[in-house]
Amino acid sequence: MILRYLLKGMILPPFLQLLMLLAALLFWRWRPRLARWLTALSIVSLWLLATPMVANGLLESLETRHDFLTPEQADRTDAQAIVILAAGVVTNAHEYGQPMASNHTLMRLRYGAYLQRRTDLPILVSGGSVFGETDETLAGIMARELETLYRVPVRWREQNSRTTHENATYSAEMLAEAGIDRILLVTEAFHMPRSVQAFENQGLEVIPAPTTSYGMTDTGILGLTPSALALNGSSMAIHEYLGMLAYRVLY
Repeated sequence: MILRYLLKGMILPPFLQLLMLLAALLFWRWRPRLARWLTALSIVSLWLLATPMVANGLLESLETRHDFLTPEQADRTDAQAIVILAAGVVTNAHEYGQPMASNHTLMRLRYGAYLQRRTDLPILVSGGSVFGETDETLAGIMARELETLYRVPVRWREQNSRTTHENATYSAEMLAEAGIDRILLVTEAFHMPRSVQAFENQGLEVIPAPTTSYGMTDTGILGLTPSALALNGSSMAIHEYLGMLAYRVLY
């Protein structure tokens, strides 16, 4: 799993641009023209991906694929269960004395709790321990926070998955045992297209319930001003597109 994440990181910004600069240094003496092209490509691509204009375009292309549910649509849903996907964990939450959900996971939990209160549907939380960094699985942490902080019950804990594909595979198995094949799927809007793809591949009928838009509003000259936040947004979007491509090829 570590090798998988390392290889994934190497094809995402800014690691990819750093690799191109390193290659340019290595080729500078023997292939100066290639080295100059690599240098220019790395600098220009890093600059563009770090601008709010490009990051916003990439994120919006994902976030607009599935509409946000209105409260009225949530009330009328014919789903049989709510599935909430994990995103990460804060292992050094010293103020709590125990691991806690990361910001991305917390956004999903908050909306899942909101939907449960409106629909009274049972909740499945999905997420294992990717690197074994804590004794608790992500699903265990999510269930604890839903039950103690939001006072929302959790019926199922899928605790073996380490990827979105595995989220779908193992969750579908648990839901099938309960006779459930139609779900409200909760994750962030940028992550929803890949998640829907993965769960529909398992034969489930998915009603997307996206939360949180990361699209940026900077316009004019600010839209072309690089920032770490914009670079992170571009990286998240590219990661999703690569994941969707891999799922089409592999599954």
